[in-house]
Amino acid sequence: MEKIKYQDVGIRIPKEKRKKNLFYYELRDDEGTSYRIERSVIVNNIGSLITDKDILCGKEYITDKEFNNFDLEETTDFY
Repeated sequence: MEKIKYQDVGIRIPKEKRKKNLFYYELRDDEGTSYRIERSVIVNNIGSLITDKDILCGKEYITDKEFNNFDLEETTDFY
């Protein structure tokens, strides 16, 4: 499987600043020791995650542990 490039950002990315070729997710604090990755988070938002591939694959959310099981490559070029 090809690496998933990602960038973790400590803010919510405004829709008008999002690039069409990237995927944007919001991070929800989950009991202070982990987080969930979702398309949209209203409460407990702790930042955003930008990727070059869809990581939810039809799911409502994934956990940080599930995300870390992907073949990942961190970047600073997305935002």
